[in-house]
Amino acid sequence: MVVRRYRFVQVDVFTRRPFGGNQLAVFPEAEGLSDAEMQQIAAEMNYSESTFVFPPDDPTADARVRIFTPGMELPFAGHPVVGTGYVLGLERGARALTFQLGVGPLKVTSDPGDGRVGSARMEQPLPSFRPAEADRSTLAEIVGLAPEDVFEASPPEIGSAGVPFLYLPVRSLDAIGRVRPNPDAMSRFFGDDDHPAVYIFTTETESPEASAHARMFSLLLGKDVREDPATGGASGPFGAYLVRHGLRPPGRLLLEQGYEMGRPSQIEVEIALRDGKISQVAVGGGVVMMAEGELLV
Repeated sequence: MVVRRYRFVQVDVFTRRPFGGNQLAVFPEAEGLSDAEMQQIAAEMNYSESTFVFPPDDPTADARVRIFTPGMELPFAGHPVVGTGYVLGLERGARALTFQLGVGPLKVTSDPGDGRVGSARMEQPLPSFRPAEADRSTLAEIVGLAPEDVFEASPPEIGSAGVPFLYLPVRSLDAIGRVRPNPDAMSRFFGDDDHPAVYIFTTETESPEASAHARMFSLLLGKDVREDPATGGASGPFGAYLVRHGLRPPGRLLLEQGYEMGRPSQIEVEIALRDGKISQVAVGGGVVMMAEGELLV
């Protein structure tokens, strides 16, 4: 039996301390792996996502990056792009890289820091939004809260920069701490959507420096609810949401996530306006190197 060896690097993303943020496995030289093998490896690693790096097909890109959850491939996700940007930037000695993703080319910049703790930042596609067509009772049932916990002053919306999320405002940190997602209610609301995920937020925060506090839950295989400690793909559209609805001014925003899981994360979002419209979205944060090894296939 021929054994193939694939090197991987594990990083914690959106934190500057070990054992915080969102875990990611990066396979920097994934040539030779099939789609089925990448899916099996992502399930074996069992992080919210793993990334696999290939030479690009696009001549304007520096690398092709494919992103897999334990159950499916995604065209885009935030912390995998940020974490992979840091790893490749460190290994290639490049502060700026362009990734070929399922949503198109995306620019990533990184700061190597001390080689253990650094940071990375990505530009995101401009998000789109549509109303979440459901009443307060239905939305509250999805997350196991009472209707009065849903904050009426901010509209629930579906937003996407490549992967859609339901953005659901709640009144307080107390309410967000009581969230208990209902998988049956989630299944009814999302139906056949490819990415059933709800991003619950409040403008009450743990840190006075933060702009909002959030939690994100996704429904895997129609039955298992999984919480994510830091969701970069949702954070860019959420920053745009905050600015569009006048909840926060444009510029730099700091988002809290993962606190209820014991993996506190700080996600930095930058929102720019031009002629009153969102013109640029960027997401970044700290990255910590945690482990290196080989996977035998």
